[in-house]
Amino acid sequence: MHLARIALAVFLSVGTVALAALPTVPEPAIPPGYKPVPGKDEQGLWLQMEDFEQQLRHSPLLVRDPDINDYIGGIVCRVAGPYCNDVRVYIVRNPGFNASMAPNGMMQVWTGMLTRVRSEDELATVLGHEIAHFTRSHSISQWRSVKSSMAAGQIFSLGVGMATGVLLPVGESLALLSSLSYSREQEEEADLLGAQMMAQADLDPHATYRVWDLLIEEDERAVDKGDEPSLLFRTHPKSAERSRVLHDWAIATYGPATDQPVDISYLALLSGHYRMLMDDQIDTSRYSRTEVLLERHAGIGVDPVLISFYRGEMYRQRGAEGDATLARDAYLASTVTGRAVPEAYRNLGYIYTKAGDVPAARDNFRKYLEAAPQADDRAMIEFYLEDEAAP
Repeated sequence: MHLARIALAVFLSVGTVALAALPTVPEPAIPPGYKPVPGKDEQGLWLQMEDFEQQLRHSPLLVRDPDINDYIGGIVCRVAGPYCNDVRVYIVRNPGFNASMAPNGMMQVWTGMLTRVRSEDELATVLGHEIAHFTRSHSISQWRSVKSSMAAGQIFSLGVGMATGVLLPVGESLALLSSLSYSREQEEEADLLGAQMMAQADLDPHATYRVWDLLIEEDERAVDKGDEPSLLFRTHPKSAERSRVLHDWAIATYGPATDQPVDISYLALLSGHYRMLMDDQIDTSRYSRTEVLLERHAGIGVDPVLISFYRGEMYRQRGAEGDATLARDAYLASTVTGRAVPEAYRNLGYIYTKAGDVPAARDNFRKYLEAAPQADDRAMIEFYLEDEAAP
């Protein structure tokens, strides 16, 4: 046989094997509008979830801002398609990266997800994954496992705690995470079905593996003492392998990935709520993770004033050797445009006070009061200024 024909035959043979090795996307296991059969244990689980949902509706951590709810709810409906009316979305103020789905269609999304993804497509990846779990009835078997291993009271407290992130003795937390872990087969099914649902909604299926790559990068760079893997990594193991499978499947099914422009609508949502989101992230004291996120946000176009301010916050709160200087320089960088966050001036005032530079401290405290005339700590700052004026 001619060498060119031999090469072509080998190429076609290898390509056929590669295509044959691609995983099959499963079909949904329940129809839209599905309700459990009365009297079955599944109905009991639904009723328990309704109790959880009632608690969640009254949680002080529930984000009620219409911009965030409409944005995320719109993506959920777009990806869920005919299942849109079966899913109820609750945004929970928690800086961790997590989303979960209950058997009755109750979805919780933690606000930490918004600081980690870079686009609507990447956000839709995680939401689509959870919707796929729901349509495959994975959450039914998951919560049956919880019910079989825990008393009803434990289930209730753990369910609410898992939804909000507020709880829980460490041992109970670990037991819950173990109980809520899907099997490897279920995770692969949700990955692939979620990716297909995204593509059908005209969203980029290549975002599915990009999200995993972002989370892998963050965890690899999380070097702070006591920093733990993200919740998603404790409940979704073998992340690098899943990223590879999704990468190969997306390219084989939809063709090569293309360069992704900055998602302006997502950037607007992130920027519009940046202070709330990053205040919560700073409060985690996970400074290496915060550094990764600030670099990521700078890369997609978040206002440099905000980036510099939160670098200052990160260094100030970390308080390691040399951090006072780094914090000062970051705060100063955030003030050069004249659009500074008012607290940048206040914190510069404290830094200069500690350094013994009273004139610089007074100047920045005055600027703070000018920028934030209704500040809650105005009386304290005014007292400081009057005290410094005394002989």
